[in-house]
Amino acid sequence: MWNNYFYQIQTKYSMRLSLKNPLVLRLDGRGITSNKKINLMNKYKGGFADSLEKSAKYFSKRYHCLCIFGSDEISFIVDDPNIVINDLEPKDKSNYSNEIIAMFVQYFFNYFNSIYKSDKVFWHGKCFSINKEKKISYIKYRSRIIENVLVTYFLKRKKVKNKNGKIDERVEKAKKFKDYEKLKRIQKGILYYNGEKIKLNDYINDGKINIIKKNQNKVRFNKFFNQRDKNNAKNIEQKNTEQKNNKNKITARKNNK
Repeated sequence: MWNNYFYQIQTKYSMRLSLKNPLVLRLDGRGITSNKKINLMNKYKGGFADSLEKSAKYFSKRYHCLCIFGSDEISFIVDDPNIVINDLEPKDKSNYSNEIIAMFVQYFFNYFNSIYKSDKVFWHGKCFSINKEKKISYIKYRSRIIENVLVTYFLKRKKVKNKNGKIDERVEKAKKFKDYEKLKRIQKGILYYNGEKIKLNDYINDGKINIIKKNQNKVRFNKFFNQRDKNNAKNIEQKNTEQKNNKNKITARKNNK
């Protein structure tokens, strides 16, 4: 009697996941955006952004799935939930949401913190099923949230007042800073599929899986800095010319005297 009673309570607050529809595994790091030791704008080996991207690459390949991440969050959209269930091996191959996310968070925690070179990061986790037709909508939804968090985070670090309000207005404020390019590269999140980085806009607009070549981002980033260096060199050259002309004028005046 008691066994049946407590089992009913347990199942009442558990949700069965669909085995036919895509499974979403969503995690967000605890206290990341308020952590002064972490700079979400900087990506370096062993840092938070680097560890999050490597985790996205690893698990998206492991589960043959989509993954969007940015700021302090990451989501995996797995077409075949059985891949996850068979990998995690929950009790009796259960497809209850609470058991699956409890297992996955531990897997993710171990992998992420094996790469991250600072204090351990703890993760909140949720999982649920969505319709196949809603995959693109979900990516759009998370992309907007990531953009909102990152733009606010960027402006807050710049000590900009009135950092709330419409996202377009806040983006315009962010564009006024020289290092906006750092934000722009990650502003709407980064998308992976099966271990490969893909073009976010192509997937959101047309559902296309277009892989970004490894040196493609580097070339685009270098173009920005090369142009900046050219502009700096041009400014220096102009200053040198002006100084030279001023010296010639002073010399000419002395000679006239």
